[in-house]
Amino acid sequence: MTRVLHPDGTVDRVEFHDKPQTADEARAFAKYRDLSPLELMRRLLTAEGNEDFARTERDKWKSIARRTETELAQAQRRLAAITPDGWELPKAVQELLAHAERHGWHSARGWTARGADEMLLKVVIGRATLPSDGPSRGTQWRFELTWSCVPGSARRVRAGLARTPDRPQWHDAPSVRKIRALISDHPYAADAA
Repeated sequence: MTRVLHPDGTVDRVEFHDKPQTADEARAFAKYRDLSPLELMRRLLTAEGNEDFARTERDKWKSIARRTETELAQAQRRLAAITPDGWELPKAVQELLAHAERHGWHSARGWTARGADEMLLKVVIGRATLPSDGPSRGTQWRFELTWSCVPGSARRVRAGLARTPDRPQWHDAPSVRKIRALISDHPYAADAA
């Protein structure tokens, strides 16, 4: 129990019901026992200021790290999209990408070396849903297709993956012909978004 004297002359009794001190708390208390209340307040304010400064610095560096990661990912995508020397896009891929672009869909591609004379070409085509697409459970159209390319030849690897407004979970992609038909049936107009 202690008594607190206020500037207006009134006195309050304050009772503390703390648990017994641990050994660590006793050592910490010994460090500050001989300090005046004003000095304790100054140290507390300094500690709070240091904490705020450290939090601000941490947030600044996290922001810089996120921005750098984003820039790195963009550079990696641009680098992967460059067709390597001596290789060219398969005709089916060229036609699919041109068709998607004409209808306002976004696309990306990436090359990955697979051995000395084989490349994997991953193509992603998609767009966000529009109100004109009607009621749907999903929010995007997305097709991820892969081709295995060797000099003079290319073949599609597996079925690929798809997400559609009606089937928002990943599932097998339809054929390239059906994807072209879906793109034609659902063009993307930026002003309709």
